[in-house]
Amino acid sequence: METFLTPEDDFPGRLLHQAALWDNHELLEDLLRGDEKEHINSQDSWGRTPLHAAALTDKSKCLGVLLTSGADPDIPCGPKGELRTALHISAECGHMSNVKLLLQYGAKLTAKDKLGLTPLDLAERSEQKECVPFLQEAANEKENHKMQIYSSLREACLSKNLEKVKSLLDEAGAEIEMIINYAPNGSNTLLFLCTEANEKELMTVLLDHGADGRFHPVTKYSPLYIACYNGYIDCVEILLKRFPALVRHWTVEKWLPIHAACIGGHVNVLELLLNFPYPQDFLVKYCDISNEWEYLMPFDINMKDASGQTVLYLASLLGNLKLVDTLLKFKVKATRIRKNQKSSNETEIDGNSEASNKKRISDGIQNIMHRLNLRSKFEGHRKQEIEKSIRPVLLDSYCSEALETALHVAVRNKHREIALLLLNSGADPNLSTLRATRNKDDDSETGSCLEEACKNRDITLIDCLLKYGARDDSTRALSLAVENKDDILMAKLLAIRAHADPEYKLNKKVMAEQLPARGFVASATLTYSSVFPNTPVMINWHGPKCHMTEIKMNWLVEAALHVNPKLKLNPKNLNVALFAITRLDLSNNALTFLPISVFQLPSLRYLNLSQNKLEKLPSDEDPVNRSPGKKTGYNLPVIEELCCQNNRLESIPDQIFNLPSLTVLDLSNNKLQKLPANMWVAPQLKELNVSLNLLQNLPASTQTVEASEEVKSLEDVIHCDVFEKKNVTNNGNTTYFKSLE
Repeated sequence: METFLTPEDDFPGRLLHQAALWDNHELLEDLLRGDEKEHINSQDSWGRTPLHAAALTDKSKCLGVLLTSGADPDIPCGPKGELRTALHISAECGHMSNVKLLLQYGAKLTAKDKLGLTPLDLAERSEQKECVPFLQEAANEKENHKMQIYSSLREACLSKNLEKVKSLLDEAGAEIEMIINYAPNGSNTLLFLCTEANEKELMTVLLDHGADGRFHPVTKYSPLYIACYNGYIDCVEILLKRFPALVRHWTVEKWLPIHAACIGGHVNVLELLLNFPYPQDFLVKYCDISNEWEYLMPFDINMKDASGQTVLYLASLLGNLKLVDTLLKFKVKATRIRKNQKSSNETEIDGNSEASNKKRISDGIQNIMHRLNLRSKFEGHRKQEIEKSIRPVLLDSYCSEALETALHVAVRNKHREIALLLLNSGADPNLSTLRATRNKDDDSETGSCLEEACKNRDITLIDCLLKYGARDDSTRALSLAVENKDDILMAKLLAIRAHADPEYKLNKKVMAEQLPARGFVASATLTYSSVFPNTPVMINWHGPKCHMTEIKMNWLVEAALHVNPKLKLNPKNLNVALFAITRLDLSNNALTFLPISVFQLPSLRYLNLSQNKLEKLPSDEDPVNRSPGKKTGYNLPVIEELCCQNNRLESIPDQIFNLPSLTVLDLSNNKLQKLPANMWVAPQLKELNVSLNLLQNLPASTQTVEASEEVKSLEDVIHCDVFEKKNVTNNGNTTYFKSLE
């Protein structure tokens, strides 16, 4: 060390430093008998005490005087003195008598200087051959003594002997803090052991004697974590008061104490962790998912563990309804993040300018508005916009290796109440798992909550999901229902493909005519609006990947009820819902047969049957249509367009051309060999497409059948003024015939 004192040094206790430096024990004793006694631990500009000065002299007499008088042997120097204690100085210099005396008065062998070196390290570095073995032996003895006390303490803690623990702690002396937090060979601390055993009294004693909340060096488990895991709420409260920082310390699995509470299923512990009054300066600022609101919390409630699982996901996975409910009910005060916030003066100016522009408002109304104190209401509304309570838990956070949400796992594991709770809180039922999104070509990957519910055939959950707007955009759920031949599921999934028709209207005339026929004549005030649907329905069942092979009328009923739910109140007459269907698209499927009821929808204006496998359209002669009480014949009074192209039709029923409102009929690309003769007298038909068929010729008009044998061309049969536009082209066995007017 450099010169101990300089002439410029002038500080309380300077005389003590000088006496110790020159080892003048008589002067030192005289000074200590006077007022200088209070400066026995005074420090110079380098942070050195009189004890540091005495340690420089071998066999220093002043060293003993100072220690006897109560000098602290463990005060380190300042940074200029490299943070060394008196023992560091004596060990480096090899002053054995000084070293022994300092150790006798409790100097710490484990104290480290600025470079992290102990007195033994300095003695070894300066090759003090006599001092090194002595310090080593002293260190071993001290360590053995501490180990004996620690072992006894550990045994007393495990045996829950409170009195013995207290006596051992008193015996430990100055080394108590080190012993009480000792964890040899990767073992747990005494505080951890007592917490794990739920020994609150032992915990309190250990904490009062300096036990800290240190965690395991390998597992990173803290006393607070183990208390939360086991549900020891009293222990949790004790530890939170002493070490609130442990609430955001995570383990090697990246589990927070809140994760531990959820894994253990301890709702009361979870509530305590969420609502504990943490110090204000301990809280951390977080933003919500919209980045519009910020809030303060002691830990990240949406933190994911090593497996990517949040607390909400874990609670949903375990099926613990109370945990999920607690998380969803928890709210915090949030403040809006405003980057370009107008000042209050600017707001008032804008309000005044807006008011001045409303010249039509009379002065009297202006006065009334002023008396109602609308301005104060506006300011109160602004305050509500700036601050509000929000739910910090993210409902739609992707978790786990499957990259799914809490709702996915709740549906998959049939936790219905949890799924309903999540949906009611705003969880998105249409999110797909990211794994399924990335592997679009793999049909085995389940993508949506609706698919999971269909996979389990959970009707209750399916109804719940559909109620909250679940869709089947990928048609995988419908494919599962078709594969399992589940009519109930198919009806529900097809129903969500029905929507209100903004263009076409209901055929109210036919509905009114049906009132007597359906037995509703008892009440004179009964109208179609109280019995029949009031919202037109368009159904789009175009080309789902499952390629439906049949259509059932109860599916159509379910689809119409989806748009007109009030009709469900009259379960005996659900079929009246069919009056609501105005558009029906069944194209691009694998239909081979249609029930004749499809052609008896009174409000239907558009029917698309293209790109199927139909070999014929239904007729009264079909056995399936001859059942007693079943309506026969085609009854589409308002249909305007019928598309049957790209099928396998070999013939067309005559009744098609008797439809009173049909204007467009597309029969192209079929196997038609002939057409009905009444095609010429179709009431409203304007466009007929029969291209790409097997037609050899067209039928004769009913008015010229007798002369048809000698007719050579279409013009010989029908006068040209019947057609505004015609196109008849022969190409082998194919005839193109379009645009009848």
